[in-house]
Amino acid sequence: MKIRNLFLAGLLGGIAFTLYAQQPVAPPPRPAADAPANAEVLKLLRAAMPESVVLDKIRATTDKFDTSVDALIALKQAGATEAELKAVLAQGAASAEQPPAAAPAASGPSLAETMKFIQEKLKEQGQVEFVETVSVQNQPGVTIRISARSKDDDVVADPAACTLHAAGTYDQSMVTSAGGKTVATEDQHSYLAGTAAFKDVEKITVESILDFSNRHFAESGHPEFTATAATPVFFVELSAAKTLFTRHETNTIGNKAPVVTDEPLKEAGLVFRDEEMANRVAKAMLHAVELCGGGNKDPF
Repeated sequence: MKIRNLFLAGLLGGIAFTLYAQQPVAPPPRPAADAPANAEVLKLLRAAMPESVVLDKIRATTDKFDTSVDALIALKQAGATEAELKAVLAQGAASAEQPPAAAPAASGPSLAETMKFIQEKLKEQGQVEFVETVSVQNQPGVTIRISARSKDDDVVADPAACTLHAAGTYDQSMVTSAGGKTVATEDQHSYLAGTAAFKDVEKITVESILDFSNRHFAESGHPEFTATAATPVFFVELSAAKTLFTRHETNTIGNKAPVVTDEPLKEAGLVFRDEEMANRVAKAMLHAVELCGGGNKDPF
């Protein structure tokens, strides 16, 4: 399986897996008072953002929250944690005590500052190495060990165009073990490049390599493959219902001639060494999406 930094795709053995956009979930009930503050939190919950990101958003909100029973039930059904619900109640009480201050046209860091942060953190990553072990459900004793190295050499977050461009290398080796024997496949070397527009992004998720791999195995119709162990790296994935970007790839397997392809994809992903940095960049990207006019246009 190829688990690429930059803009991700999957491959195991000779089977290519297309990474589909996550299936839409049933919309939660509409808040009783249709409060804009509740709508913003619902968008984050539907995007499966980490609790820390949702709490930061709640605490930074100056609009009044609807804290009625129906509104709280809507948040709970959308996945709100106890801490998130308490934060909404606390902000709602604070808003009731004093008139809300007029919100600035664009709260938080500017688009230029946000894009600079994203670009710098991606460049700081350098080369990321990770190993993953995959078992095959209908073939007991068979395991596949995947070793990968990825590095983004060229990263440009452009505030004027509201785009993120990334290009870099991805190297992979794979060893299959069965019955006490091991078979190694030819090493693969790829150079990948692509540009995603933040205005087209509808969803951002942060996942560990195990969760990411197993979700995509299931979504691509291959639940027999299960990632069972891996280096603790994390992925930030941007997705949309329509084509988000076109990935340009030059792929070389062993001594074979390079193969050049251009593939339209609905997801763009990047790999991080630790969860904290993955969450920080995801938060910055979410802010960039909002400033660029992206996000799910159907808040409910």
